[in-house]
Amino acid sequence: MTTYAAFLRGINVGGAKKVPMARLRALAEGLGYSEVATYINSGNLVFSSTKKPATLERELASAIKDEFGFGVDVCVRSQAGLTKILAANPYPDGEPSKVTVAFLAARAPAGAADRLATLAKEHEPFTVAGTEVYVHYGQGLGTSELAEKFAKLVGVSATVRNVRTVEKVLALMG
Repeated sequence: MTTYAAFLRGINVGGAKKVPMARLRALAEGLGYSEVATYINSGNLVFSSTKKPATLERELASAIKDEFGFGVDVCVRSQAGLTKILAANPYPDGEPSKVTVAFLAARAPAGAADRLATLAKEHEPFTVAGTEVYVHYGQGLGTSELAEKFAKLVGVSATVRNVRTVEKVLALMG
């Protein structure tokens, strides 16, 4: 058994795509996952399974569509992978609520860094690292044009969490 975290994109934001966490946990248990837990109401699911990440992503996305009636992108990372992602954070001195990790559905396509650079301000350094993109929003995400247009610029489905949330999810994994 491997412990995984699944990050769901765009649920429970502004009243759209509502997914109650109790129903999400029940759905995951119904798929045969064990040790199921959620962290806050923004689509952070922790569970154990013998299946591979790509299979889990497809399975969860399909089950969510069947259960809730809308599509959701799902990014799955193992406990070991999440530990490495946090260790690789190029902005360890940044305030954890202002440093984000974007979990990409696939490797960042060619030109992603150049597209991000067109909107990144001096106080918004970023690092593209394979299937993750780290951004330090020095003045916060609330007024950042980069944050607002990030998914379109990166060119692949992405779901973003701040480092504090990723740390909490990893702690929940045990």
